[in-house]
Amino acid sequence: MRRATACVLLLVLALAGCGSDNSSDEQAAAAAARARAKAARHARLVAAGKPVFQKQCALCHTIEGRKAHPTFIESTIPNFDEVKPRGEYVRLRVQQGGIDMASFGELPGRQMEAVVAYVTEVSGSRVTEPDADEAQLALGEQIFRSHCESCHAIDGREMTGRPTFPGTDFNKVKPNMAFVIRQALRGIPDSMPSYRGKLTRKQLHAVAAYVTTTAGE
Repeated sequence: MRRATACVLLLVLALAGCGSDNSSDEQAAAAAARARAKAARHARLVAAGKPVFQKQCALCHTIEGRKAHPTFIESTIPNFDEVKPRGEYVRLRVQQGGIDMASFGELPGRQMEAVVAYVTEVSGSRVTEPDADEAQLALGEQIFRSHCESCHAIDGREMTGRPTFPGTDFNKVKPNMAFVIRQALRGIPDSMPSYRGKLTRKQLHAVAAYVTTTAGE
């Protein structure tokens, strides 16, 4: 009798084990299906955002290698191939505008989400990690703290000053080195001084390397 009872228990345990495996397989399959559905929804949203960008933004912003045609010279408008912004930053700029940029807060909600998804997805094609050593990054951080942190946030830190118009939040935007160097040399009238002649080439490259390496983390 004991032997029969033991056999029944073993059979029950074996069946329970099989059920557990089947349940795990079903859960994994369901999770995979949800992931595919989410990716498909995101792809549709990105596709829907492209014509919105072309209509509302492409006159001033370069993206995916398509050159914009600003109506003024020495524009501070970012080339989206040179910067990689997070979605919340794109949404903020669309809603509030920026330097030389009007607000597009009147965009319907679906269009807003679509253009944010598009920019977030395709931007930053020319953003790469610089080949910088610890000494160069340390110098770059020192320069950033001396000249930039009052207007720009980075590395989890907020800006320390209260500028009329806050500079790019490098916690949410990752630029390439060329963008940082160009902006530092050019400056922005009434908003950001030019550092041409104030920083050496070595210093400019160091701060650009620090920003590109640290930004967006």
